[in-house]
Amino acid sequence: MLSKRHVMMVALCAVCAIFGTTAVEGAALNRSPRQLSSLLTLSGESNARIENGTIICDTLKCPAESFKCVIVKNSTKDDVNKVQVTRECLDPAGKATAKTVTTEASNFPGQQFESYAEIDKNGNIASFDNRGNTYNHSGTGDIHSYLYEQIEDLHKAILDQLSNAGNPFGA
Repeated sequence: MLSKRHVMMVALCAVCAIFGTTAVEGAALNRSPRQLSSLLTLSGESNARIENGTIICDTLKCPAESFKCVIVKNSTKDDVNKVQVTRECLDPAGKATAKTVTTEASNFPGQQFESYAEIDKNGNIASFDNRGNTYNHSGTGDIHSYLYEQIEDLHKAILDQLSNAGNPFGA
């Protein structure tokens, strides 16, 4: 005898198989290119994004000719409860197009903290800090194209599993 839980699961799978297939495949096959923001977050410390081709380097909006954003945070020499934050926009040749240096309260008071993060218009991302957090991504274009491709592959794999699974509950 099937429990109420099993009946609900079968019903949910049936609804997903009938309606979800069309919606997911349609979205995956007919999706127009999107101009969303690429986002880099380093341990809740730094945020950089690309919005419609413009780099937002944490709190600094980079000029149009900018290609890369670099954010460096280090505990100050005088007070480990504060960090010096350098936000810098660079052109393709590495020349600074904008830069700010500020002192802010540390998210890790009483501890030495260092972090480095960068993002560029090709979708390359690199970040690390002295607490062992690192992340790297090499992109050849808009990072969202890469992410959407990964999501579409995942959706297709799920749909294949659903359609090949058959009915796990015999009649």
